[in-house]
Order: sequence, then structure tokens, then C-alpha cells
Amino acid sequence: MLATIYVVHDTEESSVRSLTFQLSKLLPENTRLMPVRSALFIQNVSFLKDDDVMVTVGADSFRLACSVASEGAVIAVFIGKEEYLNIQPQCSIPVSGVFSGAPLDKRLNILEAIWFDRRPLAVIYSDHLFVDEQEMMNLADQHGFIFRFLKTETDRLSVLKSVNFVLEDSELIFSLVDTQLYKNGIAQDILRLLFHKQKVMIGPSFAFVRAGSLFAVYSDSQAKLKALVERLTMWDTKGVLLEAAYPDQLRVSFNSYLIKSHGVVLPSSSYLKDKYGLCSETQCE
Repeated sequence: MLATIYVVHDTEESSVRSLTFQLSKLLPENTRLMPVRSALFIQNVSFLKDDDVMVTVGADSFRLACSVASEGAVIAVFIGKEEYLNIQPQCSIPVSGVFSGAPLDKRLNILEAIWFDRRPLAVIYSDHLFVDEQEMMNLADQHGFIFRFLKTETDRLSVLKSVNFVLEDSELIFSLVDTQLYKNGIAQDILRLLFHKQKVMIGPSFAFVRAGSLFAVYSDSQAKLKALVERLTMWDTKGVLLEAAYPDQLRVSFNSYLIKSHGVVLPSSSYLKDKYGLCSETQCE
């Protein structure tokens, strides 16, 4: 049995209580779950044991745990793949993760099926990501697309300047999960700018679809928790961490207003499920 699972976070208390409660229902009754803010975690890091696990919520908590912990294991959740890959080399203990967003190939599959403009897809990202541009370019080429990359500073002015620059030869921004880039309302500023210019973004989450992106492929909290429990159980029973990965069950959501205004014809829900293994918002069980 796991000694203690520390849920390291800097989120609202109500959110982490809800997350911890949901997680507790998926684990054995005698599992010890302890939500702890990052500052308090640092003060008590010396008490960690070999069989303890830190479940870090978000990129900042993952970065912190990797920088201070020398015992136990870390499993990162609510983190993008590129954020994880940027931080993971700093870790000296076993690490894994459950990625937010969706694999690049699944996102490109959907885009290829509905978006026939083959002008370059713009990718803006911050220095907080590890982005393999060549790998992404190779995969985009398989779907008939080209990526144009631009690394930017994360202040509002720099981000909006970067967006204006890439839109000179692109109709669409292909986003990555990038906590630092989209913080403090910058995501909403980008989406408003895109709406004004009649251009679009492929979002990394359902929240982006509600705010004005064309579509997003993502996992819900239950799917993330299921993948997290698989890793906790394997560590507990075998002493091995499964590799970091996306959850198995993924959803796709479309912004109905933008779909209509851009004349996009959507695949049926059954086609999305059978062809791409994605369930729509109305057909997810």
C-alpha cells in the first residue's frame, strides 16, 4: 500500500478538494491522500519516503516537485505533453504524467477532415515548452499541412504581436497546452483578435471551444483520473511507473457558431467514433 499520496497544488481549495475526493473514490479505502500547497510542501519535503508519491497539479507544481524532491515518485496531471517534456529532465526520481489535450495525430486527423485551406498552420509557443518542430513538421506533412513556428515571450503585448505576425500568412492557429502563454486572460485576448480578423484557433481544451476556438480534442477529468489511478496502482503493486501518456478516452467538441460561419461540414458522431476513436459531447458515456 502506498505510504502517502501528496497532491501538490497551487489551485483553489475547493477545486483540489473536489479532485482529491474524486480520486479517493477510485483508490482503496485505506489510501492516504494529503492535499498540500506548494509552499507547505517545500517546508516538509525532507519527510518524504521512498514509497510516497507526489501527484502534482499543473506545470508549476511539477517543476517545483522535480526541483526539490529526492525521494518517492512524481506523477504530473493537468499538464501538456510539451510542458512535461520541458520539465522532466530536471527530475532525479521516477516520474510519469497524464497529459491534457490530445495527441497531435488525432488533432490533425480531424483538421484534415474538415479544413481544406492548406496555408501554413501557425504554432505560437513559449520557452516553457519543449517542442520538436521537425517531428511536428513530419507529421503535419502526412496530413497535407505545413506548420509555421514562432516562439514568443509571454507578456500580453509580445503574445498579441506574435499573433498578428503569424496571421499574415496563416488562417489558423494550432495551439499547444501552454500554461504560461495563456495565463491572465491572454487566451481570451487572442480569441477576440482572431474573431475580429475572421480567423480561427484549434484549442487545447473544451474551455477554449466555449471561449471561441473552432474545436478541441481533449479528455475530461474522469478520464485523467482513471489514467492517474492506473499509474498509482502500478507503482504500488510493481514498483514501476507507466510512461507518461494521454488518457485512452478522448472527446471532441466543436464551436457551432464558428463551424457555420466558416462553412465547415462536420463528420457524424458515429464516424468520429469509428474512424478516430473520439466521442462527441452528446455521445460520451
